[in-house]
Amino acid sequence: MKTLLSHLPLAVTVALLAGCSAKPQNSGSEQILLTSHKAAENCRFLGEVRGTQGNLLTATFTSDEDLILGARNELRNQAATMGANYVVIEQQNQSINLGGFGGAYNSTLFGNAYKCPQPAMTNGA
Repeated sequence: MKTLLSHLPLAVTVALLAGCSAKPQNSGSEQILLTSHKAAENCRFLGEVRGTQGNLLTATFTSDEDLILGARNELRNQAATMGANYVVIEQQNQSINLGGFGGAYNSTLFGNAYKCPQPAMTNGA
């Protein structure tokens, strides 16, 4: 028990530092286009995707920019595992951190993932 307690401060520090940066983007997912434009008719719908980052414990230590970037990275990573190359973002939510230093404490994106032919991925909208 004494050994476990002696490592607790280190574990808490590592957890807080991990919460301070954006979730990483997996290799290959950078090719996925995130947009608000609807997909072209020749695109195949693959499913819904969600990306989120942040919670009440790490909110004070994570920048708003990293919350949004982490949510986008998670959305792209999830879409990549489905074989998508085009994601229409349908909704974006940010929860406000009224305690701490203000700003957001969570960012969440919802979207629809598609596989589109390469040259014409948009409908021109």
